[in-house]
Amino acid sequence: MIAPYFPPRRRVASLRPFKFAIRLKKFGWNPIVLTIQSNEGQLTVKEQELLNGVSIEKITPPFDHTTSPAKEPSAINKSPNRVSGFISYQIDKHIPLDTWILLFLLRYSSIKKDVAKYKPDLIWSTGDPWSGHWLGHKLSKELNTPWIADFRDPWTLSDVNLRPRSLFSHWVDRKTERKYVKSADHLIFTSRETEQLYKEHYHLRDDKTSTIYNAYDPLLNQKSMDWDVVLDDDYFHVLFFGQFRKLSPVEPIAKAVSSMNPEKMKRLKIHSFGTMSSEDTELIEMLNVEDQFVVHKPVLPSQTMNVLEKADLLLVSTDHKRKTIIPAKLWDYLATDRPVLSVAPNPEVGTILESTGQGTQINPDDPKKIALFLEEQVTEKEAGKSKKSHRKAYSHKFTIDAATSTLAQRMDQVLTIG
Repeated sequence: MIAPYFPPRRRVASLRPFKFAIRLKKFGWNPIVLTIQSNEGQLTVKEQELLNGVSIEKITPPFDHTTSPAKEPSAINKSPNRVSGFISYQIDKHIPLDTWILLFLLRYSSIKKDVAKYKPDLIWSTGDPWSGHWLGHKLSKELNTPWIADFRDPWTLSDVNLRPRSLFSHWVDRKTERKYVKSADHLIFTSRETEQLYKEHYHLRDDKTSTIYNAYDPLLNQKSMDWDVVLDDDYFHVLFFGQFRKLSPVEPIAKAVSSMNPEKMKRLKIHSFGTMSSEDTELIEMLNVEDQFVVHKPVLPSQTMNVLEKADLLLVSTDHKRKTIIPAKLWDYLATDRPVLSVAPNPEVGTILESTGQGTQINPDDPKKIALFLEEQVTEKEAGKSKKSHRKAYSHKFTIDAATSTLAQRMDQVLTIG
């Protein structure tokens, strides 16, 4: 399993391979994880227990700009050193795939040796970072081993640039993606919308692709460590479990809040975690709703459930151009009994919420409708109504066990066909 990001690295990208790795033994597979060494803290006791018996090979980078010490939350994101920031920007912009490709090229000989000693039956890689697929493709060819490429998000077919791209690097990325899509034995996506996008663009057979959701994890989504923040029950609390940023802008909810009845708006608090960008800060100030937004320090994974269950409403939001994305935080939300409001553009999120009875989806381009919904929620709380959702019995198909079972089936099929 090539997973450039893996715990203790605290990124959304690290959770998907982690959840699969700790369960694949149940389905007859012995996972060996190849990842980039991280200085980002330590594994929790729970994570160490779950990873017992999982072999992990670590690639140590000479330096790592993707991790940094925890910072106090603030309203404005301070700019990095201008010179180093400019250099990093230019390097990132002009190198195809991503800058981790340099590490993999530098260490490829030792990586290949470390992987070959296990005599793997199959290689599974996840992206982004897309250089993980470069490594999966190269090892697959040189070790004559079947390869499954896991696309968590669209790569070059995305309408949102995740990082700056020069014309040259974008051209190379498009050529590289086409080569990987055609040469992989199987492709996996995290939403049906993304799967359909790739099938149509690359004219893929139905049996070439699968959708496997990130899914709800009962082993990780448990009450463990408390969150010592007390939320005033006189307010209605909407919680966005993440950081408002470019990929998850504050704009849809901020515009909705500014459209609310002033008296109802005063009773509302929108909570987020981590630094808010200067652009988002300027927007909420311009809309005169800064009193409604509260920024907290990032929390530990073991605090997740206790944080979520203090909310009256959980918010799903992402850039309006990301029409094929299912935000990973949705699955954490579905592990609670709290209602969910989605203002994400992918209709698939609404379908999942409807099928579980856990929430509502409203078009992010309709701030007045979102405002009316929030006013109704505030009114219901003032009337003393429960903040629990009307969730139906949780469907097994949305659990990580079901997702891992599907993954194992695809892996078995690839070996059979091969």
